[in-house]
Amino acid sequence: MGKLLEMLRRIWGRGEEAASPTTELGRRGENEAAKYLKSKGYKILERNYRIKQGEIDLIAFRDGILAFVEVRAQTQPALIDPLRTITRRKQRHIIKAAQTYTSLNDLQADDVLLRFDVVTVLFDARGRPADTNHIEGAFQESWKGFS
Repeated sequence: MGKLLEMLRRIWGRGEEAASPTTELGRRGENEAAKYLKSKGYKILERNYRIKQGEIDLIAFRDGILAFVEVRAQTQPALIDPLRTITRRKQRHIIKAAQTYTSLNDLQADDVLLRFDVVTVLFDARGRPADTNHIEGAFQESWKGFS
């Protein structure tokens, strides 16, 4: 059965199911956030950086600052402040992924400044970007183990 499924995936393309509306909104939000950060002079180093313990939507660099960016996308009317959706648990997962990223890339504390940012993207009823907001230093970490 596994070989048949693999063959069908090759024939039909990537074999992924259609993305849910929430997943699609997230992808569009990440694309808009990356575009926004680039317009502000950031270089996007990574998108959807994943490890077992967590994920970082965007890793961006500008002026000696390495920003680990969580993206939150919503459609108008926004019912809740997107910053409130980033729980302490989610922050811990992002921090763990950031620690792994800095370790694997042999970054030292005196190489760059590290920051956790959030970019919120609000889409209008027609699905067009209506507002983008970049919150620098949205949450902090003491970087235990970062040397």
